[in-house]
Amino acid sequence: MNVIQNIRNWAYRRSLKQQLRHRPEPTGKSKVNLNNAVTVGILFDATELSVRDIVLAYAEKLRKQGKRIKLMGYFDDPTDSENYPFDYYNRKQVDWAYRPTGELVQSFIKQDFDLLMNINTGSLIHTEYIAALSRAKLRVGPCTEHTYCYDLMIDLSPRAGLKQFIEQAEALLGKTNIQHEAAPV
Repeated sequence: MNVIQNIRNWAYRRSLKQQLRHRPEPTGKSKVNLNNAVTVGILFDATELSVRDIVLAYAEKLRKQGKRIKLMGYFDDPTDSENYPFDYYNRKQVDWAYRPTGELVQSFIKQDFDLLMNINTGSLIHTEYIAALSRAKLRVGPCTEHTYCYDLMIDLSPRAGLKQFIEQAEALLGKTNIQHEAAPV
């Protein structure tokens, strides 16, 4: 890494550490899994049309299960279109220290989700920032060395696709925080 990138990373880490100190704890700490989650926030990289289609189909599946879904996409190009059925931010809204800015991003961070899913096969530094500051009760995302971002991390091979990521997340979330009956003795 060059010196400028090291300074940018330092500024990012310092800013995030300060923000995390002031982050309020999620309200109503309870056992959350995919079945009992009512509100779900989904973060994703919306740059590719195929990814958007997969995530929108998954969001529709969750809506049919009675969940309230809020989507936040990221575009790697400086697009400014109003034709998307989800909130988004783009490269222009990521500042010098890799922090996403904007009213929509701040609103997404402040929402009290039962479950936040970062549906990406790889970790993006600005989505980690959003996930780390989120007020969600349970945060799920791709495996990263920054353990403060997620409560549950999905580790898949680089060749695995987004559908496999979603399947793995659903399988793990289906097994978390479940009440089991006592075994007869």
